[in-house]
Amino acid sequence: MITTKYITARKEKDQIIKENKEMQNEILILQSNIRQMIPGFGSNTSSSFPMINELQNKLSEFLKCDCLDIFFDLLSPELNIEGIVFFFKNSFLKVQELVQLYFEPMELTLKRTLCIDTLWTPIDNVLKKSSQSNWRKILSQIMSDHKIEAIVYFLQYQLKLQDDDPTAANKIIFDFIKKYCEIYFFCYISDPPLIIDINFVGQRVFFNSMKHDPVDGFVKQKHECIVILPPCFKLISNSAENMLFKSQVLPYDYEFP
Repeated sequence: MITTKYITARKEKDQIIKENKEMQNEILILQSNIRQMIPGFGSNTSSSFPMINELQNKLSEFLKCDCLDIFFDLLSPELNIEGIVFFFKNSFLKVQELVQLYFEPMELTLKRTLCIDTLWTPIDNVLKKSSQSNWRKILSQIMSDHKIEAIVYFLQYQLKLQDDDPTAANKIIFDFIKKYCEIYFFCYISDPPLIIDINFVGQRVFFNSMKHDPVDGFVKQKHECIVILPPCFKLISNSAENMLFKSQVLPYDYEFP
């Protein structure tokens, strides 16, 4: 008799725990949906899309590993400082144009239809969440092989890296551009967006450890340098930014191998 009551009570307890867990999940989903409706509230909520901290890690890995790998393995043995600036600035620029041009017709249509100059935060939030939920299909349309190859051809036409037999160089550049295209796409549709400010690339600066990291070796304070890799920011609001990664610089008198 006691055993039967114990079994019955245990089943009731397990059922209550299960119902509570289901209710908690429903509450979390409801909270997430409500947050998305709040103007100015930003977070990456799609289950398949990187959370903001994961995206920052991806961006950090790209800037500190992929960019430096191609700098040391391919660029610095063959190019001078102007050539390296050209490579990074135009690689980033061409990819950013590729992503922005994909979304531009939709954004222009919305502005024209609603008779507004800028997309309001609630509208922008909804567009970002919609893009995040379907990001793989969107990225496959943006990042087709022939579009990446066109960027590789543009760069190689100007720089002629490993010109005697450029096959290996073309593959390295192709993989680099493809990786950056994915990273920049994630940053573009992230909520809040992560800004990769390529306007800094090529600027002459005096080294400041608060703003700059050396690409190679040690750089003294106030030494004249040139920005090779851009700083990155998290856009907090329309007028406020939070720096995530500093510019990476080379001394202007850097000695190439």
